[in-house]
Amino acid sequence: MRIAIIGDGISGLHLALRLQQLDIDVTLFGAKSPEAVRNGRALNFVARSGSTRHREELLGLDLWASPDTLAEARTVTVHGPEPLTFRADPDPAYSMVDFRLYLPALVEEYLARGGRHLVTQLTARTAHDAAADHDLVVVAGGRAAGELFPRDPERSPFDAPQRVLCGGLYRGIGEAVPHSIEFHVMPGVGEVLRMPFHCADGHVDVLGLEAVPGGPLDPLCRTPYDDADPGRFHSVVLDALHRYVPDLRERVDERAFGLNRPADLVQGGVTPVVRRAWRPLTDTTYALAVGDAWIVNDPITAQGANLGSHCALEIAEAIAAGPPFDDAFCRAAEERMRPFAESVVEWTAAFLRPPTPQLLELFRAADADPAVAAAFATNFDDPPAMWHSIAAPERTAAFLAEVRSTPPGGSASIPSSASAEAGTSRTPQWADLTARPS
Repeated sequence: MRIAIIGDGISGLHLALRLQQLDIDVTLFGAKSPEAVRNGRALNFVARSGSTRHREELLGLDLWASPDTLAEARTVTVHGPEPLTFRADPDPAYSMVDFRLYLPALVEEYLARGGRHLVTQLTARTAHDAAADHDLVVVAGGRAAGELFPRDPERSPFDAPQRVLCGGLYRGIGEAVPHSIEFHVMPGVGEVLRMPFHCADGHVDVLGLEAVPGGPLDPLCRTPYDDADPGRFHSVVLDALHRYVPDLRERVDERAFGLNRPADLVQGGVTPVVRRAWRPLTDTTYALAVGDAWIVNDPITAQGANLGSHCALEIAEAIAAGPPFDDAFCRAAEERMRPFAESVVEWTAAFLRPPTPQLLELFRAADADPAVAAAFATNFDDPPAMWHSIAAPERTAAFLAEVRSTPPGGSASIPSSASAEAGTSRTPQWADLTARPS
């Protein structure tokens, strides 16, 4: 059997590398050469979770294991009339590597293992042409996604961007907690993210502003960067930090502060969407969507790349079971991915909307009890458990009763897997800022 993969972001590459391991003939189509990606503009700012790193181990990838590339701590702060903060560390640590390094390295590893990588436009025509001599076409990105797979209105909660994004790689920012991701929430205004990052120039920091459209942070996020007057842009960013996250502003060294490079800035907005997952290309060959070709998430929960990796390996195992790759196969593959993916979609939508009472209650509990914060951190790498714990007030109450170190009026409890209650298995996935699908 022969498989074509349209798109060489993390979903397409993880799928291609896994199919190689399974001795399945695969051709990978990409829009740019590895060198063009390395020398291009920032694609996104991804933190690869512990479960994604485990999948990379399965794929035989041992890249950027240095402690300097890892984020071992996470702090969450809610600003406003009822401020609170808590530390919820990821375990294992997240890996923070620029995709302009990561993706080319994976393409070159795929080629070194004997793979085929064709650089071309990633359009519906490319997919149709590939159908002529492949048994299945998996679409993982590019224009082909929107051209082939229509929006699923029943599963797409939004029809416009829910945040205006302005993220970049900066120098001159200090850390309150070493090797930490910090996430600041300003209800009604937006969010500010800071996290360590490894790029071609070494260590930098991601600073991301996510503005509620029409809110007070919106115009700041739309401020253009001018090579001739970068000081104006930097001044606007610092003013935003001073107004909304003054503790972070105090850690900025003005003499050193600035974008690492002009090409390290990403601005725009993402419309979250769930598309139809498959369609026929010919009488005998189907196209199946994965990654951003199927689901585009707002980066607020950092699940885009990690979800794409998860689904890629799920599809690989389905393909390995063998043909026919027909209507029934595509339906079964979609159902195999959907429970995990729908949890990500629902969880992300909840974080984009005004905080629910149960979410605020969970945050208060995490602020007061490190055991709750630790359980909340674990759920970042387990979207079904995360969504189950915040979907309704009674579920949040049950989650808190389970994980509190000392329940009110009771003795200490022993946490068990929230996933078990949700009917899923724990699959050991926050900081993915993307202005466009990768």
